[in-house]
Amino acid sequence: MCRFTHTRLTFALMLLVMCGSEMFASNRRGDVNRMFESYNVRGYNRCGFHIVAHYFSLPGADPGVKSVLQTRPVNDTSIVSSLGHFRIHFDTTGFNAPVLYSSTGQPVPNSAFAYADTVAGICEHVYYVEVDSLGFPPPASDSGAGGGNEYDIYIQSLPIGEYGYTDWDPSHPIVNRTNATYATWTVIRNEFESAYTRGIPAMEVTLAHEFHHGIQVGNYGLWENDLWFYELTSTWMEQVVYPQVKDYYQYLPSFFQNLSQQPFDEYEPNSYAGYERCVFGIFIQNEYGASLMKSIWEDMSRERAIPAIEDAFKSRNISPSVAFELFSQWNYLTGYRAATAPGLGVTTYPLAPAYPVAGVDGTGILSSSGVSFSGRAPRLTEHFFQVDNGGDTAAILISNNNFSVLAAPDTATYPFSVGISPGASNCIRELTGGYCLFFDVPDFLNWSVFPLVAGSSLVAQSNVVFPQPFDPANETVKIPYPYQQTNSASLSIYGISGNLVDELSGDANLSHFLRGSYFVWDGQDAAGKKVASGVYIYVVSDGSKSSVGKIAVVRNR
Repeated sequence: MCRFTHTRLTFALMLLVMCGSEMFASNRRGDVNRMFESYNVRGYNRCGFHIVAHYFSLPGADPGVKSVLQTRPVNDTSIVSSLGHFRIHFDTTGFNAPVLYSSTGQPVPNSAFAYADTVAGICEHVYYVEVDSLGFPPPASDSGAGGGNEYDIYIQSLPIGEYGYTDWDPSHPIVNRTNATYATWTVIRNEFESAYTRGIPAMEVTLAHEFHHGIQVGNYGLWENDLWFYELTSTWMEQVVYPQVKDYYQYLPSFFQNLSQQPFDEYEPNSYAGYERCVFGIFIQNEYGASLMKSIWEDMSRERAIPAIEDAFKSRNISPSVAFELFSQWNYLTGYRAATAPGLGVTTYPLAPAYPVAGVDGTGILSSSGVSFSGRAPRLTEHFFQVDNGGDTAAILISNNNFSVLAAPDTATYPFSVGISPGASNCIRELTGGYCLFFDVPDFLNWSVFPLVAGSSLVAQSNVVFPQPFDPANETVKIPYPYQQTNSASLSIYGISGNLVDELSGDANLSHFLRGSYFVWDGQDAAGKKVASGVYIYVVSDGSKSSVGKIAVVRNR
């Protein structure tokens, strides 16, 4: 009798412990969901990857929440995808059980297995595009931690608005370095009927997005200060794998409304995490080819995002400054402006008419004395101005192309003045009607300026040497190089009597802006001494063709 009672009591205690353990785990999972919700108060975040990374780095992060995040979810069932690349974990009943919805928006009963099968099929297509076609390496192996060597997808109930997230255990790096690599797993929501994009299309872009996070962290490492580029790339990957799904449209207003205020490499977890900058990947894909994005990521295995972008461009003989200037043109020519791109002789996004119209920083009417704009700009920002000429509207696009990466966020702003003026002494592009486009900044090599003119009265005529005259004591002179071939580029400076003063050669001595290339001469002779005031002759050549011009030097001291 006593033994029987003891057995029943032991069993009851075991049940109590088990139920209490499940309740505790459920409560901690609830804490994790509340953490995700705290980052999504503006209804902006769809992917929790950057949230996980940001939370892991917070000194005051809840240890219990961090513990749950670095532990894989538990489901009662799993299936392996047809080609064996993925294991899909799910519950067949209960709170986390996945549910498909009919075309009329009704939940389909007992659809957990069908949901998991759909996920498995989508995953294999994602793998085919991202790994087999684009050549990215698959995510790092987790050595069977999820029940096999497959990449693990866990289906769970997630907060409203969140599509999924990629997770890892930061206490177990594969390669332990500043940008450590980790084996990851992905968690996706158990229904997509409450998403911005509903149903299977939302599931498709979520898996394309999250799988690439697994590729990024497992192969190239985690740079915690560059989470914006991880989200940029994964959101771009959505339209690479599923171009018919336009889920990324929801983020674009945040980008096009902030071009002049938000530096390109800024990260704000609640409102500017990187999704909205996926258009940079679309720009690269269409202008230079998708393989350039892969090259950037290969460079990110050893350096942060901005220098990796710079080096990947340079490895293909593309000037980062010229590319960023062209990117600013694409960003201006969206919405109703996209229709003007062919007439201007420039390109823009394939879906530019559907994108938001970027705001302008200033407007003005061209008078006999001209029109000017001035201000201060953060690094890596774009600024658009419009000039009304009584029928024609000229746009002046300027961008700060300073790619230098600082140890701390660069909050400085840099002064500029730009406009159209008759006979300006600092003219950098001649326009018809006796007007000139002028642009004044302290550090011209870190800026680009470009006029877009729809009519004929302000057509750009030519590039010119600027500034004229120039003082070697405090400035440099920019000499246009009008040829395509840059490997054999050369500049020779001669005195008025024909004596050779200085020589420069090769692409390394060219600076690229204004959709063209310029030699920059510091006003010193071959011995490193500043030249005297006077007129000098320059000759630029590509090895077969050459052009000649004059430079006026006026020394004030």
